[in-house]
Amino acid sequence: MNELRQALSVQGRVIYALILREALAKYGKSHIGYLWAVFEPSLQVLVLVTIFSALGRQSPVGGDLAVFFTTGIVPWLIYSGISSRLSGALGANQALLSYPHVTPFDVLMGRALLESITMLVVFVLLVALLQLMGKALAVYDLFHVLMGLMVLVVFSTGVGMINSAIRIYFDSWDKLFSAFNRPFYFLSGIFFTAASLPPQAREYLQWNPIFQCVEWVRSGFFSTYQNTYINYSYAVVSSIVMVLLGLTLTQYTRHKARNL
Repeated sequence: MNELRQALSVQGRVIYALILREALAKYGKSHIGYLWAVFEPSLQVLVLVTIFSALGRQSPVGGDLAVFFTTGIVPWLIYSGISSRLSGALGANQALLSYPHVTPFDVLMGRALLESITMLVVFVLLVALLQLMGKALAVYDLFHVLMGLMVLVVFSTGVGMINSAIRIYFDSWDKLFSAFNRPFYFLSGIFFTAASLPPQAREYLQWNPIFQCVEWVRSGFFSTYQNTYINYSYAVVSSIVMVLLGLTLTQYTRHKARNL
C-alpha cells in the first residue's frame, strides 16, 4: 500500500510539473497568452451573434443569443483543443520521455488537464460576464452542466490519445484529422438544438457524442431546454469506450513513443 501511495505521489508531481511546463510553452510568461484563451471564444460568440442578429434570428431556447452560442462554442473548443493538442504531445515532450519517471500517459494527461481546466475557467468567466451584463440568468441545473462537460472532457481525451498513437506511425495524421473534424463544427449543435431539427436530421445527428454533450450542457443551463432527445447513456458509454481505446493504444505504443 505504501509503495502504491508513493508511486501515485510521484506520478502526481510529474503530471503537475508537465502542466506547468505546457502552460509556459503555450501561453508564455506574459498575461497576453492567457487573455487569448478568453478572447478566442468571445470573438467567435460575437461574430455569430452579429450574423444571426442581422438575419433576424433568435435563440431556439429563448434568452440572449450570446448565452446560447457560448454554451455551444466553449464545449466545441474543449473537444477541439484536447483532441488535437494531444496528438502532438509526445513529439513536443520527447526529451522528457527519456526520464524513467515520465511516461507517455503522464505527458498526455498533463496536456489534457491543462486544456480542460483552461477552457472550464474560460467558460465560467464568460458566463459570469454575461450575467453581469444582464444577458444570462442563473444556471438552471449545475449538476447537468458539470456532467455534460465532464463526459465531453473524457470523450475528447480518448480521441486525443487515439490521435497521439496514430501519429506515432503516421506523421501526417494531424492534417487528415483536422480535415475530418472540420464538418463537426457545423454538426455538433453550436447553431441549433435537437428539438429544432427535422426528425430525419435529428435521427442521424444524435449519433454524434459531441452533439449529445452540448445538448446535455444546455439542458442544465436553460430551464426552457427540451432534454427529450438527450441519450445520456450513449454519451457516457461513448466516452468510456473512447478513453479505454485511447489508454490501450497508449500502453501498446509506449515503447515506440520513447524512441520517435
